[in-house]
Amino acid sequence: MEKKLFAKLKKVCKNCTEASMKVYMRNIKRLHKLNNESEIPPISKEWLFKPALMKKFKELPLKAKRPLSLAAVKFAKLVDTDPKEWYKQMMKANGEYMEKRGKNLKSENEKEKWPKDGYKAIRKAANELWKRIKHKIKNDKSSLRNLYNYQAYIVLRLFSEVPFRNDFATFSLKDVDNNNFIQVPKKGSIIFFTRNYKNSKQLGEKKITLSRGATTQLRKFLKYREQVVDNEFFLNTLKGTKMSKSTMGKMLTRTTEKLLHKKIGSRIIRVLAATASKKDIEKVAELSNKLLHSTKQTQQYVRKD
Repeated sequence: MEKKLFAKLKKVCKNCTEASMKVYMRNIKRLHKLNNESEIPPISKEWLFKPALMKKFKELPLKAKRPLSLAAVKFAKLVDTDPKEWYKQMMKANGEYMEKRGKNLKSENEKEKWPKDGYKAIRKAANELWKRIKHKIKNDKSSLRNLYNYQAYIVLRLFSEVPFRNDFATFSLKDVDNNNFIQVPKKGSIIFFTRNYKNSKQLGEKKITLSRGATTQLRKFLKYREQVVDNEFFLNTLKGTKMSKSTMGKMLTRTTEKLLHKKIGSRIIRVLAATASKKDIEKVAELSNKLLHSTKQTQQYVRKD
């Protein structure tokens, strides 16, 4: 039944990525289980529009309503029925979310996970982790376990400068098939070429040039890595296979919990990074407002010396 449901979902979601499809499936099952014992829903509209389900849905917190209402709309299209009722719920949840987000207040989750030193805490955590593992790294140059721990350090170090999502796991050391690629020149800074990421269709390829310090640390890591694995994956599992974004995310939260006593993932790090640049962002926004155009257009007015 689940495979059949997934196949039907794919037909109404032709432009969705595999990751998005899995999220929709997971949320469709979560929605069905609100009012049913089983997790896998029947491929019919009856269960989706029951008053009891809608009642339980409306009692959910906002953070749950947004993804579940979107999943409901997808499922309604899947069974070829009017999603109007669920579409209203989706738009209402999105409106409430945007209103709340527009106030730029910390969510309860953010308050709980916010480190004392803000974004600076990520660099401090990376430095502390290196102190703990450097002896083993320097004395054993062939261990997958040590490589895994070294990766935890290098990911934290990179996050302290480049607040990606969990995209570090998608990078390769070889430039093929329009992939995310790390260019390591003989001299000069290392460059991350990002071609496949959440907004790549709108924003296109981006080049992120690392600082001298981050470049030095990454060069040392890559040199160690060459002695342990023989593949082109930037990040590896304990089995020497390509690390997924999900696995990298878990590695990150386990590491930050150990070092900062808070499970901090890439999203919180991105919020910390933006907050650290709050004054600069507000200045650019204020100037854009005075120039009567967008921030992007403001950037086009800037001239190099």
